[in-house]
Amino acid sequence: MEHTVHSERDISHLHDKCKHHLYQFVQVELNDGSVYQGILHSHDREKLYLIMPKMHQHMEEESSSRLFPFFGPFGLYGFPFFGVRAFGPFFPFFI
Repeated sequence: MEHTVHSERDISHLHDKCKHHLYQFVQVELNDGSVYQGILHSHDREKLYLIMPKMHQHMEEESSSRLFPFFGPFGLYGFPFFGVRAFGPFFPFFI
């Protein structure tokens, strides 16, 4: 398995890209080839965070979501920069 080491310059570029696409619908491709779409919520020094539909629904989560319906079936997921191959805006439709 190939591991990519990002330099400070690469991380800086990813931070700038995060600032530019903050609160937009983006697609993230990881080094393992998996792809995720969601709203870019925030970022810190090590990760970018997407709001996406919850991946695993459990009975406990369903009962707690009734107490807080504004969360709905969504969660906040973090993706470490070292695992991100590429990300950018996602356009699921044609204009």
